[in-house]
Amino acid sequence: MAITFDGYNKIATLSSGTTVLSVLDIWSRWADWIILSDNSKYLPMFTTIGGDTIDQSSGTTIPIYAFLLNGWRIRPQESNHNLNIVSGILLVDGGGDPFINTIGSFNIRINYSQPVQAITVSTGGGGSLTATDIRDAIWSAPISTLTDKTTIGGYISKLLLSIPKFIGLK
Repeated sequence: MAITFDGYNKIATLSSGTTVLSVLDIWSRWADWIILSDNSKYLPMFTTIGGDTIDQSSGTTIPIYAFLLNGWRIRPQESNHNLNIVSGILLVDGGGDPFINTIGSFNIRINYSQPVQAITVSTGGGGSLTATDIRDAIWSAPISTLTDKTTIGGYISKLLLSIPKFIGLK
């Protein structure tokens, strides 16, 4: 597979016959291209994370995540075909489609064959709280601060205050 890089227009064009695109391979071809001649004058196409070895004896690695940067996009070959993306996860920094249309009117179906992955989603707040941290914070909160009747603490507080009233102590 040959890839033509156009640094001025920020387009990587896949050669005729390319029906499988390895994320690792396109990143490697770009890295080779950028050091040729004066190609380093162009804005970078990629940033990557992953690829680190998890267990050398079993050959497992963290999947490569390749993020297209600076408006770079990939143009599939000029023909009707299925393009299979393998050996990593191809994304656009900030979101969007990593591919642009062919010059001619062709139908290209792009199939992502993503490696098994684990994704953590941060819900904000800054820290990394565990279930134990949350449990301890709830059960150690002074009941005097939990007076809003719409909270469970307010409900318990109201319930506890109504028992003495019920038995006539208040």
